[in-house]
Amino acid sequence: MTLDSLGDVRTMSASVAATDSHDLLKDLVEEVFNEYITNEMPIRLLHITKDDQKIRLQLVDRDFVKEHFKEKKVPDNIHADFAENMVVDGEEREDRIRERVKKELKYAILSHRWLPGKQEPLYHQMSKEPKEVPDDHEPGWKKLQNFCRTAKDVHGCEFAWSDTCCIDKKSSSELDESIRSMFRWYRNSHVCIALLSETADLAAFQLQEKGQSGEKAVDAWFERGWTLQELLAPSQIKFYGANWKPLIQGSTNDRGSKVIMEKIETLTDINMNDLESFTPGIDRVPEKMLWASRRRTTRMEDIAYCLIGIFDISLMITYGEGKRAFFRLMEEIVKRYDKWDLFLWSGRRSRYNAALPDAPHSYAAGCIQTLRNAVRQAASYEFGDRRFALTNHGLEIWVLLLGVEVEDVSEDLPDSRCLTFKHDYFRVKVTHVGPKPHDVTWAVGVLDYSVDGEEGIIDSDRLREIPISAFLLSSNKHASIHLPATAKWKKEMTKEVVRIDPPGDHIQEPLTLLYL
Repeated sequence: MTLDSLGDVRTMSASVAATDSHDLLKDLVEEVFNEYITNEMPIRLLHITKDDQKIRLQLVDRDFVKEHFKEKKVPDNIHADFAENMVVDGEEREDRIRERVKKELKYAILSHRWLPGKQEPLYHQMSKEPKEVPDDHEPGWKKLQNFCRTAKDVHGCEFAWSDTCCIDKKSSSELDESIRSMFRWYRNSHVCIALLSETADLAAFQLQEKGQSGEKAVDAWFERGWTLQELLAPSQIKFYGANWKPLIQGSTNDRGSKVIMEKIETLTDINMNDLESFTPGIDRVPEKMLWASRRRTTRMEDIAYCLIGIFDISLMITYGEGKRAFFRLMEEIVKRYDKWDLFLWSGRRSRYNAALPDAPHSYAAGCIQTLRNAVRQAASYEFGDRRFALTNHGLEIWVLLLGVEVEDVSEDLPDSRCLTFKHDYFRVKVTHVGPKPHDVTWAVGVLDYSVDGEEGIIDSDRLREIPISAFLLSSNKHASIHLPATAKWKKEMTKEVVRIDPPGDHIQEPLTLLYL
C-alpha cells in the first residue's frame, strides 16, 4: 500500500466516523424530540390558525404536534446546529438539546377562573378539524377566542391549552394524568396568559386589598386553589385585565415587573423570591400551606390535588374520597419531611389522624410573621423530633411532656372555652375547641425542645426570638392502668397554635414517646 492510498483510507475512515457520529446525534435529537412531546407537553392542544382576521381552532393530539413540527424541520434544524457546533458531549449535550426542543415547541397556556353555569366551551364541543369561532358566541367562547388570538398574535404561539376544553374528563386515565402533570405543563409553557376577569386595569389592581369588598376586593383569581400553581409554575406569565388588555404594556413577561410582583406578594403572602423563581419540593410546609389557606376549590378533593405540584408529590386522583384526599397529601409529606414546624396548625383536625390538620386553612391562624419566624428557626436549629412518622398506631413522635393544671376557665361556650394552664415555671392560655372535657389530666407536649441525649431541654437563654410550640394533650383519669403511656394521651384541638413564653428557669426532662 502506497502512502497516498494510506492517506485515502485515513480520510475515508474519518469521514465514516464523522457520519456515524452525526447519525447518532440525529437519533438522539429525534429521541429527545419525541420524548419531550410525549412526557412534557399536554395530551391535547388547540392548534391556532388564522383566515384573514378570523381565528380557527383545531383540537389535536401529541401525534399531530410531532408531525407539525417535523414538517417545519424542527428536529432537522436542531440536528444541523448541534452537528456544526459539537462542543459538548454526553448528558450535557442531551440537556442542551432538550432545552432547545422546549424553546422550539412553544405553546401558550391559560390561567383563569371558570365562568358560572355551563358557559365555558368543553372538550366534546371542540372540533377535530380547523373550525372558525363565531364572534357572537357566549362569554366562554369569547374568552377562548381572545386567549388564542393573544397567544398567536402577541406571543407567537401556534398551539394553546385551556383546562376547559383540552381534557377529556370522561376518561379517568386522561384526567388523572392531566391533574398530576398540570404543574409541569404550566412550567413548560412558553407563556402563561393569566386573565384577571374582575380587574379593569393596573390602577384597579393596585387598589385591591385582602379582606376588602367593592372596588378594593381582591380579584377572585387570587382566591382559587388551582391558580396558585398557575402563578408559581410558569417561567413567563402575562396578566391581562377584563378587557383583555395587559396590565403592563411593553413586556411579554410580568415575572420581572416590580409593580405587579410586589402587589401579588402583598395579596398572597408569597415572598418575592418564590414569585420570581419557584422550585417545587417538600420544604417550608407551613409557609406553603399558608399560601393555600385562603383559597377555595369547588371540589373538596381539589384543595389537595392542586398542591401536588407545589410539593412535587405524586398522588392518585380519586374524586369522591372527600377530605381523605388532603390526609393522603399530608401522609406523603410526613414521609419526606422532618421538621417540627409541620405541626404549627390549629383548628379542626383530620378525621383520620388527630395530629394532622383538616385542610390548609388550619395553618392560617395566628400571626403570619410568627409563623415565618418559626419556619426559619425550624430550618436553622436542631430542635425537636426529626424522626416522627405515621404508623398504624397513629403519629409516632417524641415530645417533652410537661404536666399542667387548669388555673382558670373563661368564655365557656358549648363548643369552645378559654383555658389558662399553670406549670411550676410558666403559664399558657389557649382556646380549647370541641366538647367540654371531664375528668381529664392535662399536659403540653413541647415540640421544639433542644436535645441532650434522651432528654429534652427548654430554657430562657437559648437562641430564639419566638415562644415555644406545643401540643395540648389530655388523658382520661379513669383510663385503664394497663394502658401504655405512649397511648394514653390524645391531642386536643385548639383555636390557635399553643405557644409558651420561654420559662425563666431551665427545664430538662426525659423525652416521652407518643402515638397520636
